[in-house]
Amino acid sequence: MLINLAQLIQQPIVDPKWVVEGILPRGSLAIMAGEAGSGKSILSYHLALCVACNLPFLGAYKVEQTRILYIDEENGTPDFTRYWQWVWRGLGQPSPEMMQSIMFCSFHLGLAWEAQLRNLAKTFRPGLIIIDTATPALNIIDENDNAEASKKIKALRATQADAANETAILILKHAKTYDEIGHRRSVRGAKAWLGAVDIVMYHSFGVGRPKKQGLRPTFLEADKPRAFGLDHIVKILPHWTSSEEPRGLVLSSTRHSASPPTHPTPPQTPPLRGE
Repeated sequence: MLINLAQLIQQPIVDPKWVVEGILPRGSLAIMAGEAGSGKSILSYHLALCVACNLPFLGAYKVEQTRILYIDEENGTPDFTRYWQWVWRGLGQPSPEMMQSIMFCSFHLGLAWEAQLRNLAKTFRPGLIIIDTATPALNIIDENDNAEASKKIKALRATQADAANETAILILKHAKTYDEIGHRRSVRGAKAWLGAVDIVMYHSFGVGRPKKQGLRPTFLEADKPRAFGLDHIVKILPHWTSSEEPRGLVLSSTRHSASPPTHPTPPQTPPLRGE
């Protein structure tokens, strides 16, 4: 396709449509990589419920209400049940009827994951798809194989086209603190993921020990900024609604002006490969 640059540069400045304003644009393919135990799934459940119920993400970021397809191939039934309950109560127990706009699939895709996912996208037409997490959901055999990663990414792009709803896809992956050469924070596995997606965000712990009741702040920070997407550090502050069950988990945010001090001196030996 040939582009007339003279016309292009004179077009009015128009922001994209957003799933979460200032963080996740419609139509984007994004990665959220997190340290083990940082709460990627709970944060993603919170995101899904906020979008479904038209509630501000983290209490601060406007969302566009749309259907959500959530693929969870990471958490077992006891865990995801409690996570959803915590997040729902933390958001003030919105009407359960609003959950009908979330299609939640647990260990559903199997070996024929691509056909299953694309069929779900065609029939449900979500505006947001969350993949939790990439390796089991997409049946990745060799996590470090760039050719395999490229095929998975191509299938996800095709899924976006099938949904035909300016669909954003958020892929959860595990992070590693350093790559082997530049000691740069990265995602585990093939480097093709970093080059092919639109946005890469890292969800990491703050420094210090967990506060009372096992909670501590985390940070959401973009590593691969583009013209649109997260351009600042989000500090996420969690707290429980009560000290005992049934209780809710409230997630709120503030802007943070500098990088969180979460990265110690680079190791002398390369980190382990793979998840």
